[in-house]
Amino acid sequence: MPLSRITSAAIQDESIIPIDILDYSITSNQLSNTGVVSTTYGGGNSGTVVVPVIVTDIAGRITSAANQSLSLTSFGDINSTALSVSGKSNVATLTVNTSLAVTGTTVLGQSKERVNITGTGAGGTINFYVLGSTGAPTGNAVTYYNTSSSSNFTLNVTGSQGGTTLNSLMNVGESLTIVVLSTQGASSWSMASSIQVDGTATGVTTKWASQIPGTSTGGTNGIDCYSVTIIKTASATYTVLASLTKFV
Repeated sequence: MPLSRITSAAIQDESIIPIDILDYSITSNQLSNTGVVSTTYGGGNSGTVVVPVIVTDIAGRITSAANQSLSLTSFGDINSTALSVSGKSNVATLTVNTSLAVTGTTVLGQSKERVNITGTGAGGTINFYVLGSTGAPTGNAVTYYNTSSSSNFTLNVTGSQGGTTLNSLMNVGESLTIVVLSTQGASSWSMASSIQVDGTATGVTTKWASQIPGTSTGGTNGIDCYSVTIIKTASATYTVLASLTKFV
C-alpha cells in the first residue's frame, strides 16, 4: 500500500539519496514557506543602488530577504586603493560636494577653476566666499569684477555667505590661494594693503611682493590681478602672501 504521506519519522538517516528522487518531482508545493516575500531584490538607478540583504539558515536555505537602498551621493570616505582593486579607478567624472583629501603626489592632465564673474566693479569691502555665495553658489577660486572699480576696496576672505568661517574650513599648516581680478577704468583704484579673514585683520599678517598697494598703485584702463595665498599658522591666525599684477 503506497504511503500517502512521508513524515520525518518514517525516514531513516540517509535512507533517501538523490538518485531516489525523480528530476523535477519536488516543487514549491512540497517546500514549506520560509516567509520570504516573492519579489525582485536589488536594482536601482543613477542616484541610488538597491542591494539585497539575505539571511540563510544552517542548511543554506534563505530565511529572509529585504532591499537596502544606498545613495550614491551619501558616501563619506572613498578608499582609492579599494577602487583600484575593484577596477573602478578609471572614473570619468567625480563630483565632491565638500572637500577632497589626497595623500601623496597628484598628477593632473589639466585642471579648471571656477570664476565668479560679478557684473559689478570692486569698491568698499568685497567679500570672497570660498564655498560660494548667492551669485556663485558652488564656490570659486577666482572672482572677476568685470566692471570698472568705483573706489579703493578692502578684501575680506571667508567661508560662505551663510556664515561658515574660513577658520573652520582650514587646518593649521594648510594654505589657500585665491585670485581677485579688478577691472580699472580711467581712475586708479586699488586694494587695501591689509587683508581681512572672517571680517577682521586681527591675527592676519599680510606680506606683499614687490610693492604694497596704495592710493595710486592701481592700474588704469586694464585689469589688476591680485593673487592671495593664505597660510593658517594657528587658530584664527594667518600669514598672507599677496601680489599685484597689472594687465593692460
